[in-house]
Amino acid sequence: MPRTSPPARTLPTAILAALLLAASPAVAGATSPPITVQAAAANAAFLAYAPAPPAGAKALCLVDSGVNAVPDTAPGLISATALDGGPGTDVDPLTHGTIDAAVAGGTGSGVLGAWPQLKIVSVRATDVPSPGQSPSYQYNDYFNAIELCTRFVGSAQIAAIDIPLSSKIPPTPDQSDAFTAAVNRAKANSISILAGAGNDPGPVQLPANQPGVFAVGAGDANNAACDFSASTGLTFYAPGCGIDQINTVGETFCCGNGTSQASAFAGGVLVALRSYAPALTPDAAVGYLLSTTHNGHIDVAAAFRAAGLGAIVDAGTAAIPKTAAGTPPPPPPPGPAPAARRVPRPSVKSVTWHRGVLTIALKSIAKGARLRATITFAHGKSLHLTTTHLRLRARTRAPKTAQLRLTRDGASSATVSVRIKRR
Repeated sequence: MPRTSPPARTLPTAILAALLLAASPAVAGATSPPITVQAAAANAAFLAYAPAPPAGAKALCLVDSGVNAVPDTAPGLISATALDGGPGTDVDPLTHGTIDAAVAGGTGSGVLGAWPQLKIVSVRATDVPSPGQSPSYQYNDYFNAIELCTRFVGSAQIAAIDIPLSSKIPPTPDQSDAFTAAVNRAKANSISILAGAGNDPGPVQLPANQPGVFAVGAGDANNAACDFSASTGLTFYAPGCGIDQINTVGETFCCGNGTSQASAFAGGVLVALRSYAPALTPDAAVGYLLSTTHNGHIDVAAAFRAAGLGAIVDAGTAAIPKTAAGTPPPPPPPGPAPAARRVPRPSVKSVTWHRGVLTIALKSIAKGARLRATITFAHGKSLHLTTTHLRLRARTRAPKTAQLRLTRDGASSATVSVRIKRR
């Protein structure tokens, strides 16, 4: 959903555009699953356990809302700057850039990224919003960020740029020329450029629809398009709905949705491919990803094998933890008898939806209890969210109803239906 905020810079061409994240998280556990939903969907489980590339890991330049140094991002974060000269930390209240960085290269504290060895150069392209507001950006920020990423090449070995920020507002002719020039300079430095296709069904949005930019749509675990994803004019799909990710404080969350995450995942994969096969040109690397797709969805293992990297696939596969590869874990110790488990209904303070953000606030929550929310929409699948905190925030399209219940020690409270107030 588009996110707008009062313009911090009053230029004639100011763009108050949409951050693509439809962060729809639900707590998955204390640590990342050894094989994430997205890795399984893209046949990429091996990549998180692959040996180090002989020439070292290359970098992804992430053009986003900034990146915070949480446990999943800190090991690979080699630079965090901002176009406006301010701090490179994440200025989005929902930590859009930090979540995308972790999806691409998280080390497994909160989420196991596409390639945990990934190096990340973060360029904040958004402004610093007023408290509680969403950050905004202009079309100029796209090409200025590409230029900045390109200048990092010597020290960071950047192989790809990912832009998970979309807009529907067309550029002026001068802006279009400047963008094309920036793309050409990046290509001359052997850098590929990917962008999230947009979270509205239909044509790919800016800048993903521009020449020289690879448009990444969001797909599900069954190689089908996510119902919110742009689909006309795509390069390929990458996992982007119901995926594992982190929340705003770096904890393990599941069920994230967005072409932002899809492009970040694809960016991590592309940089890995270029790192293991450094002689590949940018177009050849993308060509392997594209030629091995299934119904337009990337198959990472197939792409690596097509590029002559079957030994990397085999080594990574052999290193996957046995419980993740199919051996069942030991059974948990028996819990208390069901009769002893009584869970009260949720004590709800408010449920609101404002500018694409759903907020569920509880008056109280017992220790050890977990709130489980089912959000329905006028069209499409329901969304399942969960938290152990008093407040849950998730980026969603306009919701219809909220069904809430509490669980603890395997028992569940009665379900309550709550009216969602739109502000």
